[in-house]
Amino acid sequence: MSEISDLGRDLQAEAAAMVADVVRVFDSEGREFARQWSRTARLTAGKHGKHYPKSITHELTAVGLVVQLDVGPERGRLQGSMGRGFEFGSVNQRPHLDGARHLRAVERRIERAADAAIERHIP
Repeated sequence: MSEISDLGRDLQAEAAAMVADVVRVFDSEGREFARQWSRTARLTAGKHGKHYPKSITHELTAVGLVVQLDVGPERGRLQGSMGRGFEFGSVNQRPHLDGARHLRAVERRIERAADAAIERHIP
C-alpha cells in the first residue's frame, strides 16, 4: 500500500511542477509580447501618443489549472485608455494594429513552449 501512496505523491508533485512550468511559459511569453507591442507602438504612436507605449503591460493570473494572460494597454497608466483608438483606429486616425501584428507569432511560441514544458513531465 505504501508504494501506491508514494506513486500518488510523486504524480501529484510532477503535475504541480508541470503546471508551474506552463505558468512560467505564459509569464515569459506575455512579457515578451508586451515588449514587442510596446516597441512597435513607439514607432507608430507619434508625438501625440508618446506615453502610450509605456502603458502596454502583461498580467498573468493562475488559479489551479486555469492560466489567464492579459497583454495590452493598461487603462490606469498614462495614455493607456487610448489603446483602443491606437490599436483599432478612430475617426481621428487609422488603426495601428501594433499588438495584432505580433499576436500570431506569440500564439505559436506559447503553444510550442507550453507543449515542451508539458512533454518534459511525461515519461
